[in-house]
Amino acid sequence: MRISLLVLFILYSFSLLSQKDTVWIGLYDYVITDTLKPVNYDSLFTVKGKFVFTYDYYKKRYKEENLMYKITDNKGNGFDSLYGTRNMRPILHGVAYRGGANNYYHLTDKRHNHNPIPLDGMNNLCKEGFSKGVYLYRENFENSPIGDTCNCANGSWNKFEYYQKDYYDSSHVYDMLKMVYESIIYDSIGPVYLHCWNGWHASGYISAVILKQFCNYSDWDAVNYWDIGTDGANTSPRYQHQRERIKAFKPYKEFMISDSLQQCLCPPMPEHIDSTQLHIEIEHLVIVPEAIPVGYQIVLYNVKFGPNKTSFANISNHPDIVNLKKALDADQNLKIEIGGYTDNSGSYAKNVNLSKQRAKFVYDHLIASGYSADRISYAGYGPAKPIYSNRYKSTRAGNRRIEVKILQKTIHSANKLVDENVVVTATTSDDEKKYLSYFFSHPQELLQSNFIIDSLIFESSSAALPDTTNEGVQLLNLLVDYLNNHKHLKIVINGYTDASGIPEKNKILSEQRAKAVYDYLVSKGVRPNRLIYRGHGANNPIATNTYKWGRDLNRRVEVEFVSD
Repeated sequence: MRISLLVLFILYSFSLLSQKDTVWIGLYDYVITDTLKPVNYDSLFTVKGKFVFTYDYYKKRYKEENLMYKITDNKGNGFDSLYGTRNMRPILHGVAYRGGANNYYHLTDKRHNHNPIPLDGMNNLCKEGFSKGVYLYRENFENSPIGDTCNCANGSWNKFEYYQKDYYDSSHVYDMLKMVYESIIYDSIGPVYLHCWNGWHASGYISAVILKQFCNYSDWDAVNYWDIGTDGANTSPRYQHQRERIKAFKPYKEFMISDSLQQCLCPPMPEHIDSTQLHIEIEHLVIVPEAIPVGYQIVLYNVKFGPNKTSFANISNHPDIVNLKKALDADQNLKIEIGGYTDNSGSYAKNVNLSKQRAKFVYDHLIASGYSADRISYAGYGPAKPIYSNRYKSTRAGNRRIEVKILQKTIHSANKLVDENVVVTATTSDDEKKYLSYFFSHPQELLQSNFIIDSLIFESSSAALPDTTNEGVQLLNLLVDYLNNHKHLKIVINGYTDASGIPEKNKILSEQRAKAVYDYLVSKGVRPNRLIYRGHGANNPIATNTYKWGRDLNRRVEVEFVSD
């Protein structure tokens, strides 16, 4: 009897010691394990799934019809297993997807739109087999988990990694292309989700780059894709720079894929495109005249009139006017109307007359250049049809414009929006040439003596330099090396602020920022007699102070090279 009781006691004690417990893995998933034994997390990820995820699996699962097909809509609905995403669309079948983060419209966890992907979105992507997510902005990323693990849709365990990358940083763009390339090459790596807030602008930019890299998209194909993907939210003047960046991107040789892979992975564009959402420039009329319908009005975005001005300098060499002449030369059937416009400042009658004079200025130049008056007419429309807000000085300037209306043209085949056999040579934009990084990559081209130290952005009201890992500080190290190798050069260091605050304090703060750079260069061995620092306050802004992004850019330091 005693022996039986002893055995029962031992068995009962063992059962207590070896009881099962729940161990949570990731945000929503768990395993049942023995509490006495350590959990081998790595072994969970060696469990083979019931089936293999392929590009064709995702193509069929999400019913990916074309590049504009939305798996989830603007409010995050349409595919419950991907709730938490927004405006989600394919870029490459089963490899790369774009979209937004469903925060503002979230039914149970509503928060400000300017946030990373919500927790359920991250977990749902994990369960769908995605390997990585990339948040293309910085705001509030520090409050987000950097990944999740989950029980995947195919029965295996999956690890989802979450990154923050800047769509405007070329090194970050390279990193994202590498992620996509590895997802193409390795079956064990799932799709990548690249997202911004709405799924329109930043995600559209990186998607356009991906399509140029992996699907051989031409410059204009990629720009038009970007415009269509903004769902019509493409009218701000600042977006023009993004279009130029898309055109300037050149694919990397190390990420090239075969034609057969392209055919499998690259979704088509929609068969029918709403042309009202295309951003058309006068260069389109030269390169792809078949894409421009009769009646279309093309804005000459590079033509700028000052307030109350009816002319601009050097019209014969102006790039938009040069392209307009090329289009007239290429198509003898082309007939156009030159339309002048103003902002809404001043009286209506005065503005109509002013706009007519602006149109006549361009008209007179074309007639003087030998073009027949039978092919060209002009008209003034005053403040009609503003394309930008008249509320701000920075955007009113865009309404003082010239538009070219197509009255008649040779009818081209409508089979293709863009002829991909036409090669457009992308050139470096003037904006890029203003930065110190461009100068160091083109040391033989001293195109100007004044350069912005890019990525050296100061916090508001602060003159403290970022830490030594900052890209701007690393540029200062390159500047030290350059000055050591060019002893005949001196530099003037010019500090600037945004327009916030009191002008007198801004002047002092801008000088402190310039001195911070001065002190850093001196600490690295540059002789003080080769350096001068000055503060200019909020003078000479390089971007609008209306928005935070513009104020960030205006808090800057420039270096001016001066010969001894």
